[in-house]
Amino acid sequence: MESAIIDFMTNWITQTIEPWMPKGALKAKDDYAKIAQASGFSRLPLERYNDQRFSKTERQKRIEEALKLIVPGDTVVHQFPTYMSADFEAEWLTAIKDKKANYVLLIHDFEPFRVTKANPTEFTLAQKADLIITHSEAMSQSLAKMGVNKKTIVQPLFDYLGPNPPLASYQKILNYAGTWQKAPWLQDYQGPALKLFGNRPKKWRDWQTPADIEWTGNFEPDDIQNHLDSGFGLLWDSDFDTLHYQSYTKINAPHKASLYLKAGLPLIAWQESHIGRLIDRYQIGFTINDLDELEDLMKTLTADQYQSWQANLLPLREQVSEGFFTKTTLEAVTDFFHRS
Repeated sequence: MESAIIDFMTNWITQTIEPWMPKGALKAKDDYAKIAQASGFSRLPLERYNDQRFSKTERQKRIEEALKLIVPGDTVVHQFPTYMSADFEAEWLTAIKDKKANYVLLIHDFEPFRVTKANPTEFTLAQKADLIITHSEAMSQSLAKMGVNKKTIVQPLFDYLGPNPPLASYQKILNYAGTWQKAPWLQDYQGPALKLFGNRPKKWRDWQTPADIEWTGNFEPDDIQNHLDSGFGLLWDSDFDTLHYQSYTKINAPHKASLYLKAGLPLIAWQESHIGRLIDRYQIGFTINDLDELEDLMKTLTADQYQSWQANLLPLREQVSEGFFTKTTLEAVTDFFHRS
């Protein structure tokens, strides 16, 4: 009888609706929702709004409406953060628990690990989850050190859906795609030729591009891999002020690593990063301790070495393109609650 009841329970995946956001910023969560739906999950849309402008009554009405189909025993995998308020997140979780449904915190980013915050509410939220999806064992351990003693499932890479482009060709150039604000080192860069992708931030409007950097512009997430057609994919963020972007890479899986793999680019990353550990394990590129090492290392690279790394990354390229990592995670989520 119990197993028959379980069969009627529904698995849900949240997806924040943000029509004004650039598509690149939404790709990871959109793909996660698509893969979940293909795996039998139902989509639970959340309209993002500035809920601090609304009364508590209005916020609760919105939450009640969003959760109207949730019944006891359902599982809600919540894509976090939504970038709505701490009050919304707390009340959203409470409402799910009140319905006697399971709450799974799916971490895309976890702000207290990369930005100094006076009174972070995220740890309290995580501690109330039934299950947490992290990027690495190191992220799980970091949560535990902050008092979050919950079962975690590790998803070491995010997926990147869509057709694969032709494999990148061997050249001694670097590709850097992502948020420039996390990489102030770009402003004074001197090193191997580097192709820079992305939007120019307003604060960088007077920036004169260094001679070694070619700014190629911004591309849609389903098109950018076609422009990553040669060389290596560089992952490198910086710590500065109260921002711990480089330190954060010790525990997180940046989405652009999957983009680079999809294009067939061998990876270069900080040797202490989570991605650096994957690079060394799978032999899909090389790791460094400082950007100053790049010039000499690039001089010694050969086409044979490049092709060896590229051959090693091909299985990962297929996996991220087909949603393998998300499917595996969601199967583990389902199994966890069936065993509970």
